[in-house]
Amino acid sequence: MQTTLVSNPALPPRGGAPHCHSHEPAVPARRPAADSDDAFVAMLAAYRGSGGLARADEVVALLERGGLAGIATLARWIVARSVIHFEWQQQTWLPWFQFQRADHQPDPALHAVFAELGSVYDLWDMAHWFARPNSALAGGVPLQLIASDADAVLQAARADRYIAKG
Repeated sequence: MQTTLVSNPALPPRGGAPHCHSHEPAVPARRPAADSDDAFVAMLAAYRGSGGLARADEVVALLERGGLAGIATLARWIVARSVIHFEWQQQTWLPWFQFQRADHQPDPALHAVFAELGSVYDLWDMAHWFARPNSALAGGVPLQLIASDADAVLQAARADRYIAKG
């Protein structure tokens, strides 16, 4: 299946389409083939309003244009869990919303949220979590609220971690 990439290195304002919310415990990062295409297309749509998704090579190219050590920098961020990413069709994908526009660095407001979610969600589910309405945010979508109310998004992540751990 061919899918059109929706990304914007200019990093437009944050926002996104709602997606269903649930409290899913961590599962393997690979999804069954039967639902992968539909799930990925839904993810593309959910992130469209916040800049979309980019393949890792696009992020690397942007970093290199900004004078950073492209692949080495992105690899450090991934290992340090400073950015979320997921795999689909042997490609690494990253949501643009998590990068600051001015310097293309990971948004520091997200680090604590990633730490909360990373203990109970896999990479795919973490990416979905940001694009779904969340009851702890009065139905708001975390990626739409992170810039204006990072503390509320962090509290929602803590609540979801607590629920997922049981």
